[in-house]
Amino acid sequence: MTMIPQNALDFLPGRITLGPGKTAEYAALERFHYLAKRPATWAAIVVARYLPDGAGQPARVIGIAVLSYPSAVHRARHRTFGLGAMSYGQRLRWANANLRTISRVVVHPQFRSLGLTRPLIEAICARCTTPLIESTARMGRAHPMFERAGFTRVDPPDDDEPLYYWRRLH
Repeated sequence: MTMIPQNALDFLPGRITLGPGKTAEYAALERFHYLAKRPATWAAIVVARYLPDGAGQPARVIGIAVLSYPSAVHRARHRTFGLGAMSYGQRLRWANANLRTISRVVVHPQFRSLGLTRPLIEAICARCTTPLIESTARMGRAHPMFERAGFTRVDPPDDDEPLYYWRRLH
């Protein structure tokens, strides 16, 4: 379990921790994500929990990051890494061997603007066992959280497509 530095959060009557999570904990925050459906796969989960001061008060899930297994077909990934000439099976084998996908990063609205997204992204990157990690974000133009976490931004050829982000880990 990792503690979030409290110096910027002195006003909170409690503390925030980061640690491994469970799929059931996603339910507490899923309504706050702009995509209605759940991630298709779950490779790892990191949860931010708020632990209020005072005896007997339960911890509250206030943020979550979900790492998923990659899809075989992803146009931005194919362009970025030159996979266009590979067959479907080759792309799938390459993706499974080389990368994982951050499929969700959600922070409860009451705890936004406290700087929780970057620690969540860093913690989920630390749980990743592949050399590369990626994410696709429709909200990337409005909230550059992946760029702030050291990801490379790849703009799509069409403005209606989401932004693609990737980062080398190992």
